[in-house]
Amino acid sequence: MTIALVDDEKNVRLGLRTALSKEGYTIQEYSNGQEAFDSIKNGIIPDIYILDIMMPVMDGITLLRKIREMGLNVPVMFLTSRDEEFDKVLGLELGADDYLCKPFSMRELVARIHVILRRFSSFYSDSRNGTNGSEDKLCCHGLELNLASYTAAIDGSAIELTVTEFRLLEAFLKNQNVVLSREQLIQICYPEDTYLNDRAIDCHIKRLRKKLSVKKSFEEKISTVYGAGYKWG
Repeated sequence: MTIALVDDEKNVRLGLRTALSKEGYTIQEYSNGQEAFDSIKNGIIPDIYILDIMMPVMDGITLLRKIREMGLNVPVMFLTSRDEEFDKVLGLELGADDYLCKPFSMRELVARIHVILRRFSSFYSDSRNGTNGSEDKLCCHGLELNLASYTAAIDGSAIELTVTEFRLLEAFLKNQNVVLSREQLIQICYPEDTYLNDRAIDCHIKRLRKKLSVKKSFEEKISTVYGAGYKWG
């Protein structure tokens, strides 16, 4: 698998390249977001992006926004020396899958990369091996999830969902009118992921709500049950 390292600090890239190469990954290096974005336009897309936030020319947040605007659901992890909640939340709301603050343990970074790639590999394996039939679809008032192709549509119009958003929506539709705690949503969607936290779930749900709001009746479909979790219905 290929990892794109996007960081303006050469020593950081060197350390990451050395450690991740030992894990068997192929490494692509970029010193800023613009270089990484140009490579996408040239058809070079890795299996995962590891992005710094603060970079010259184009920062990590801007690169992530451009990646998602292109409809690419490739996983993204942020490495940042800035520990402010704003940066973390903004990145997750734009579609990042995880973040890690500098300084960090290389062992933890490798473990998180393994988890993310395992999650996405499972996602695409499931979509390729799905069977045909009504059992592979979940429907609710014009919303349709196709569990075989991992696609979603509202009143026949496709909506673009990340892996995280799709699995959250699947969990809600399978448990309508049931309050699901943040811990339950993590367990339902990512039983193998010990790193995903409560705040990440909140950010993913906020983004999912925005995408569902293209239909007025879905604007409040995912309700917050304060002190308990979230409910569909």
